[in-house]
Amino acid sequence: MPAARDIQRALARIRAVMPAQKQSAMANRNIKLGLERISRVVPEEQKWIGVHVGGTNGKGSICALLAGMFKLSGISHGTYISPALPERHNAITINGLYINKRMYDMELQHVEEAYKRVSSGWTFAAGEDPGDLTPFELETAAAFRVFNKMNVQYGIVEVGMGGATDATNAMKDKAVTVISKIDLDHQEYLGNTIEEIAKVKAGIMRPGVPCIVDHTNPSSVMDVLRDHARTVGTQVSLSSKALPFIESLDRDRFKLQDYEQQNLLCATLAFRNLFPHLHIDPNKLLALKPQLPGRMEQVSVAGLTDGTRQKSVLVDGAHNMLGVEALAKYVDGSLRKTSEPVTWVIGLSSSKSKPFSKIIETLIRPEDNLAIVEYAQGPNDPPPAPADLGRGVATQIIQDESRIYDGEPDIGNGVQWACSKADDGPVVVTGSLYMIREFYKMEGVEPSRKIKTRRPGRSQLWRYIQLSKERPLTSEEAREFKQARRHWYLSPMNSSVFRDVRNGGNPVSPSTPESIQKHQRDAAHHKSQADGYRSAIRSAKKDMDSNEDGDGELSKVLESLEKRRDEHLLAYNSAMFKVRGHAVDSEKKYMSFEDIFRQPDKRRSRIAALLRKRT
Repeated sequence: MPAARDIQRALARIRAVMPAQKQSAMANRNIKLGLERISRVVPEEQKWIGVHVGGTNGKGSICALLAGMFKLSGISHGTYISPALPERHNAITINGLYINKRMYDMELQHVEEAYKRVSSGWTFAAGEDPGDLTPFELETAAAFRVFNKMNVQYGIVEVGMGGATDATNAMKDKAVTVISKIDLDHQEYLGNTIEEIAKVKAGIMRPGVPCIVDHTNPSSVMDVLRDHARTVGTQVSLSSKALPFIESLDRDRFKLQDYEQQNLLCATLAFRNLFPHLHIDPNKLLALKPQLPGRMEQVSVAGLTDGTRQKSVLVDGAHNMLGVEALAKYVDGSLRKTSEPVTWVIGLSSSKSKPFSKIIETLIRPEDNLAIVEYAQGPNDPPPAPADLGRGVATQIIQDESRIYDGEPDIGNGVQWACSKADDGPVVVTGSLYMIREFYKMEGVEPSRKIKTRRPGRSQLWRYIQLSKERPLTSEEAREFKQARRHWYLSPMNSSVFRDVRNGGNPVSPSTPESIQKHQRDAAHHKSQADGYRSAIRSAKKDMDSNEDGDGELSKVLESLEKRRDEHLLAYNSAMFKVRGHAVDSEKKYMSFEDIFRQPDKRRSRIAALLRKRT
C-alpha cells in the first residue's frame, strides 16, 4: 500500500496539470467578481474620501508610501490592503496602527447580519441566486465601515483583483486613482493578454477624477488606459511628472531599486494631486520605512532555528514574473557579492497561468541551495504548487542534489534546512503571499518592522462589559477589557490631564496638595507591604502542603502573616479613602452605556417608549 505522503504528492501532481477552472473548483475558492452583493452592505454614506490604487505589482507599496505621506502631513487616514499579513485584521490600519482584532470581528459580524437582512428573497435580474458574500467582499465592507466609524478623512484602498468588478470599486467617493505597473497575473479571471488585463484594471477610473499611471508601462498598456480615460471623462497623468519632487532624495542613503522609485513617483504625484501646496521631503518619508510586511523585509528566525541562525533572512512575496525579475536583480546586485551561494526557500500557489518553471529558472543559479515548500491551504486560498514539481525543475539547474531539500515540504522544516545549509550565507524566502503569511505566523519568526495595534475603544469597552455579565472573560479578553477601561479614563474627553492634547496642547498635570501626596505615599507603601505578605503566605502554604505530618509552628507563622497582610490592606484602604474623598462603591462594578458614550442608549429608549405605549 502506498504511503500517505506518496498519495499526497500524487494528488499534488494531478492538481498542477489540471485546468485553472477545475483547480479553482477543487480548491473551493469563493471568488465572485461583481458589485451587486457588496453594494448592498457598504455604508450608504461614505464619510471619507477615497484614494484607489490598482495595478499588478507595487500597488500595496504605493498605499504604504501614501500612508506615510499622510502621516507626515498630520492628515487622518485609513489604509486597506490585501492579502493581510499575518492575520485578517492586519489588512486595516488607522493612522499607522492596526485596528483592534475585536473591533474587526465585530464589524465582520455586523456586515454578515446586514447582508442576511438585505439578501432575503433577492435574486439577480436573471433570477440567479446571488449566494453569500465572498470573504473579500465581507472584509472590504467591514473596512469601509471601520473607516466611517473611525472618522478618517481619507481612505487609501488597494484593489484586490482587477478593477471594474473588484469589490473595492464599490467605493462611492474617489479623489484620485493610481494604476501601477501592469503585467500578466490572474489570467484565469482577468484575461490572457496584458492589454486585456489593462482594460479591466482601468475600470477604477471615474469621471473627473485624476488617474496616476506608472510611466514605465508598455506603450500598448498606455494606449488602453488612455482610451478608457477618454471614454470615462478623465485624464491620465504619468508618474514621471513627479521626478522634480524627489530631486532632494539622498540616493547614497536610500538605494532604491527601479521599481521602488516608480512606486515612490506614483505615490508622490497622487499626493500632489490631492494637496498641491503640501511638500513631502522624500528623505523623511523613507526614514519612516513605509513598507508592507513581506515585501523586501529582513526577518529574524533565531527563535525558529533555536539560535543557530542569528543573521536575518530576506523575505519578499514575489509571486509573478514582474516581482520575480525585480527580486532576482536585487539579489544579483546586493547578495551575490561573494562566492558563497544564495539559499532559497520558495513556495508558490498553483495556477495554470503562473510560469512555474520560469520563476525558478529566473531566481536560481547552479551553485545555489533550494527548498521548495508548500503552505497549508486556507478556506479561500489557492492550492500550493506541488514541491515535487519544483524539485524536478531545480534538478535541471542544480546538479548537486544535496543542495536541493528533499524532506517534508512544510515551511518550518524547509526554512530550518535552508538556514543550516546556508551557515552565514544569504537566505531568501519568497513566493506566494499565502506562504509568507503562514511563515510570519510561526513561533520564533520576528519581522524587523513591527506595527502597533490600536487600543480597544468605547465600543469594545461596552462589549466587554456585556460579555463579562454573561460569562468569565478569557485572559486575553480580560487584558483588553483593562486596556479599554484605561483608554477611556485617559481619553481627552474624560481626563482633565489630557484635555488640551486634543487641540494640540500638552498634558496638564493638576497640582496635588502635600497632604494628598502623603496619603498617596502611605497607600503605595501599604500596598507594597500587603503584596509582599501575600507572596510569603503562598510560600508558607506550599510548605504546609508538602509537610504531610503538619507543622503547628508553621501554622502560627501563617496566621501571623495573614494578620499583618490584613493590617496593611486596612491601612491601604484608609489612605485611598482620603485620596479619593469617597469609599469605593462595591455595587457599581460596571459603567453604564450613558457613562461610556455620554448619551442614552437609543435602542433601549425605543424599547422603553414602546412599552409605555402598551401600558
